[in-house]
Amino acid sequence: MMFTALCLIAYAAGSLNASILVLKLKKKDPRTLFSKNAGTTNVYRILGLKWAGFVLMTDVGKAFLIAATASRFLSAPAALWVGFFLLLGNRFPCFHGFKGGKGVAHFIGFSLFFTPLFTVLSLAGWCAGYLFFRQAFAGSLVLVAILVIGLVRTSGTDFMGIAGVLACMGCIIINHRNNLLALVSKNPCMDISEKMDDTP
Repeated sequence: MMFTALCLIAYAAGSLNASILVLKLKKKDPRTLFSKNAGTTNVYRILGLKWAGFVLMTDVGKAFLIAATASRFLSAPAALWVGFFLLLGNRFPCFHGFKGGKGVAHFIGFSLFFTPLFTVLSLAGWCAGYLFFRQAFAGSLVLVAILVIGLVRTSGTDFMGIAGVLACMGCIIINHRNNLLALVSKNPCMDISEKMDDTP
């Protein structure tokens, strides 16, 4: 019962998309501008660094609190599945027409509670991925890979925990499928092809 309740709470928390809510104040929608993704990078393109930082900290902080709450009542392997429902809410938010973001910031915040060292390492991984591919999504995938390693170490040999981590990873990779296809086909990716000429 507690597991189900926490999964529902996590889904609801993920469904409160900070980027969409912030852009509503400006009478805009990140899902219709630039990369059309309801995430931090797109907020940066639209509103600049200050609001992007606010969205990032909001998503990371929210996910950290969900992880801390889940770990208080559940074993670590079970809590990792709560993280999956957090990502599910971010991708398919019930409060925003079931069209949301890709979940990277939430995954960072959730991982920060369980594996802070690997979370710090993952930020360096993002920089390396971005510098090599010159695309933000590539940096995000390197970041996610490092976080997955840290979370798998946290779950130990528990199959339920490892499955939860892999489910989170799969969710984020699927969310980036268009970026991956663009990279493989060598077409310009939305992350770098869009200009910032209408950014306030």
